[in-house]
Amino acid sequence: MSGKRGRAGISLDMTAMCDMAFLLLTFFILTAKMKAPEVVPVDVPAATSKKLVPEKNMLRITLDKEGKVYFSLTEASIRQTMIEKINKSKNLNLTEAEMVAFSNTEMLGLPLNQLKGFFNLPASKRDEYKQPGIPVDSVNNELKIWITEAKNINGQLIVAIKGDKESNYEKYTGVVSTLQSLRLNKFSLITVL
Repeated sequence: MSGKRGRAGISLDMTAMCDMAFLLLTFFILTAKMKAPEVVPVDVPAATSKKLVPEKNMLRITLDKEGKVYFSLTEASIRQTMIEKINKSKNLNLTEAEMVAFSNTEMLGLPLNQLKGFFNLPASKRDEYKQPGIPVDSVNNELKIWITEAKNINGQLIVAIKGDKESNYEKYTGVVSTLQSLRLNKFSLITVL
């Protein structure tokens, strides 16, 4: 007579699995790139068309509610080369430390004549400083200088405009006409984030 044997229970030790999950979680947290805080909050308008703009190789022009214009580049190496050229061509007399501080700043909204004073401030004071915006008027269009230098360094930069939905329309047209005067007729408008 053959008797039925009872099934032996299988026991799994889940300790190793939990350890692995926490190791992976720790790895992803430590290797993630943190998004730099923005100098100015911008409430962008909504849109029906959605096309993703790549974060890399991007030249972004930002307009806030008050119509102030800010310039940003995603690549620190381009920022470093650009400030060296502008420092030389515009006789800004920036020191090496001030140029390094510039290359570590992703978004900036200052006239050229205020750069030296801004980068002489301690880093904590720079975060609190209310930037007046880059001049875009017909008499003094410094935005044109920034865009020209950036595009001379890297012609593959993607130009994008990120504007607050409450910003003045005339400010948008000033930025767009600056781009058109540089024959940059292809650019993106950042709407939904």
